[in-house]
This record gives sequence, structure tokens and C-alpha cells, in this order.
Amino acid sequence: MGKGMKAFEVSGQFKISKYRWQTFSIEVASEHTDAAKEKVMSLLGSRHRTPRRLIKIEKVEELKPAEIKDAYVRYQVGAEN
Repeated sequence: MGKGMKAFEVSGQFKISKYRWQTFSIEVASEHTDAAKEKVMSLLGSRHRTPRRLIKIEKVEELKPAEIKDAYVRYQVGAEN
């Protein structure tokens, strides 16, 4: 769909209470790693009302088309089923 779009898996933790951190792993489609981090920060802030300073991104990994699990990300990247 998007020209030059790649699939990334972004994982890390975000703070959900005073003493608890929740781990996450989200697949996103973007042009590069910085844009993938930005998208995840935006998604977590929107879904959980978490400020960016309370989100720790630990790993950003580019996925091959065969490794993509999310159907919408697969569509955005243009990968075949």
C-alpha cells in the first residue's frame, strides 16, 4: 500500500500504576525505525493515556513478510498472505 513501508515489531514496557510496568509487543508499518517508535508512542498514549516519558521502548525489529502476524500491517506493507 504505502511506498517503502516496512513492518516492525516494537516491544518494551509502559507504566500502568505507581509500582507496575506492563510489557507490550506491537506490530506497526512505517518507513523507518524512528517512525515506528513514534507510532507506538502515539498508540499507547491514545489507548492507555500514558505519557511518553512513562513508555520504555526496548527493542525495534524489522519483520520479514512471512513473520507478520497482524493482517492490517500485512496489508499496509503489501505482503502476500
